[in-house]
Amino acid sequence: MREWHRAYRQERGAWYAGLNYPEGQRAYEKRRRQEKGHWRRLYPERAAAYDARRRALVEQARTAEAFAPIDVHTRDDWTCKLCLLPIDPQIAWPDPKSPSVDHVIPLSRGGAHAMHNVQSAHLGCNSSKGDKLLAEWPLACRT
Repeated sequence: MREWHRAYRQERGAWYAGLNYPEGQRAYEKRRRQEKGHWRRLYPERAAAYDARRRALVEQARTAEAFAPIDVHTRDDWTCKLCLLPIDPQIAWPDPKSPSVDHVIPLSRGGAHAMHNVQSAHLGCNSSKGDKLLAEWPLACRT
C-alpha cells in the first residue's frame, strides 16, 4: 500500500486524499443525471402520482383533529403500546427511549391523524415499526 501511495505522489505531485471522495461523488452524480436524466423526467407519471399522494397526506394531516402529544401520553398512562414498557417523560429527543406518538394505522396507509388512531410509543420502537401495522411488526422487536 505504501508503494502505491508513493507512486501516486510521484505521478500526481500530491498525496492521495480520501477527503475528496464527497466532491468526486457529487461530480459523478451530476454527470449521471446529465447523461440519464432525473427520475422525475424519466418517469413523469410516477412523479405525478408521488406528488399527488404526498399532497393528500399533508392535507389530511392539516385538516385532521388537533391534539397535543401530552394528551396522548396521559391517556395511555405513559406506557409504550409497542413494547409495553413505561415511558420516562424526562428523556428528551433524540434518545430512543424518548416519548413519541405512533399512528396505529400509518398515514401512508390511509390512517387518520386523530386521537383514536394514535398511541404512545418510545421513539426507537416507533422508528423500528415504521409504516407497518402492529400485526406486521415482528414480535422479536417487542421486548
